[in-house]
Amino acid sequence: MILTITLNPSMDYNYLVSSLTLDEVNRVENPHTSIGGKGINAGRVIAKSGEKVVLTGILGGPVGKMILDTLIAEKCYQLEFLTVEGNSRNAITIMHDENTHTELVEKGLYLSSKNEQLFFEHVATLIKRYPIDVICISGSVNSDNQFFHAELLAFIRALVGEEFPILMDISGKQLENVLSQTSIRPSFIKPNTHELEELIGQKIHSTEELITALEQPLFDNIETIMISQGGDGALVKRGEAFYDIQIPEIEIVNTTGCGDSTVGGMAFAISQGFSVADAIKYAMACGMSNSLFETNGTIDKTQVTRFMQQIQIQALKKFSVNN
Repeated sequence: MILTITLNPSMDYNYLVSSLTLDEVNRVENPHTSIGGKGINAGRVIAKSGEKVVLTGILGGPVGKMILDTLIAEKCYQLEFLTVEGNSRNAITIMHDENTHTELVEKGLYLSSKNEQLFFEHVATLIKRYPIDVICISGSVNSDNQFFHAELLAFIRALVGEEFPILMDISGKQLENVLSQTSIRPSFIKPNTHELEELIGQKIHSTEELITALEQPLFDNIETIMISQGGDGALVKRGEAFYDIQIPEIEIVNTTGCGDSTVGGMAFAISQGFSVADAIKYAMACGMSNSLFETNGTIDKTQVTRFMQQIQIQALKKFSVNN
């Protein structure tokens, strides 16, 4: 069983328009609506892959009730959200002008220091209650505490130990502060190239520079690092080994949630004991499959199997992908 943590779920509205003109009225069809939040999207993929999943996080207000009611209706998860004061967020994505996407995302529920402590206690209860073997911590948090995710990781590590798989899909200052804890590490992180550039404070122009960046002490002792590169696939660091991941070209419908689906696929693969190569392929294939659906966190297992057969992994150093 896998636990996903989403501190800032959202009600998502996705508009598909041929073009977007600023400073004018843009008349559009009704949006496709779905529930968003990185951990929820990952949880959907985990459930559709065939593993039991517990979704937790914080919800509040009318939007929070709408999110919870929608998730209940999906009948795919064990739902264990903590309810707090305030209103959960809305997020609007406009797909326009040849797959350009523009997003308007509210900050969401404010997490006070009191509610932080309540949530930590809530997570501890869930870890004791359910047979959890993988944990995903995903997305943003609306908090004044820039070390929130670092403290959450340390808290969970104290409960489950150093070897327990904990995947983190976060960015910005929160990720930077997690990585500053050299003695307490996540098992997996997945920044894209831009997020990595922000972390190290410099531009990356080549695969060689990317590898050099990941060899910095900042990334030591993280079992798996995946740098997503969109249609160009990904670069994966596993221990001291580096792999170039090439994916087939496909006609993309929706890019939102693809990274979340990749994380969900990786969590499932780890839970099932996949080999390193198959875990990478499964994760990437889930991200690809999600891109063919309007609803975030949606995959087709037949597609995933087919895409796995087409994904190519090349070792960039002397190490084997089966290590």
